[in-house]
Amino acid sequence: MARQTRDPAGGDPFLEQFFARIPGATARSFTPDQLLAIKMAFGTRDWGMHTVDLRWSIPLLRYYVVLVMGPEKRSKERRRNEKRFRPFATLGNGFVLAIMLVLLTIPVGLAAYAVKSGLGINLLDDGGGHDMLAEIRRQIVLFLQ
Repeated sequence: MARQTRDPAGGDPFLEQFFARIPGATARSFTPDQLLAIKMAFGTRDWGMHTVDLRWSIPLLRYYVVLVMGPEKRSKERRRNEKRFRPFATLGNGFVLAIMLVLLTIPVGLAAYAVKSGLGINLLDDGGGHDMLAEIRRQIVLFLQ
């Protein structure tokens, strides 16, 4: 077999990582069909362009956050498999969703309060929200005694 000197990865990031782990002579011996079969076997995906593609790295915590949205192109079978192997209902997902809910609720509540106040709308008579909070505080103190 003639020795090949071409770049076996052809600029493909997945293949570059794959070939970094095997001897160069072996890497150069693969045919294009074999390379395609390797990529298919490892399930590499070409992310392509998405409508929303936000990626943040949190160096202090050594975590990263990715939010990707776009048209659904996965097959029904693949979605079913991913749901089974990556369940939505996990402790980590629940924690993050709770934080997101709080972070979204606070500004929405403040905006609603500003609109209500700007329009001069009183939702509670006899002292409004401040008296209601004072009464709740008083009831908690009584309960804890």
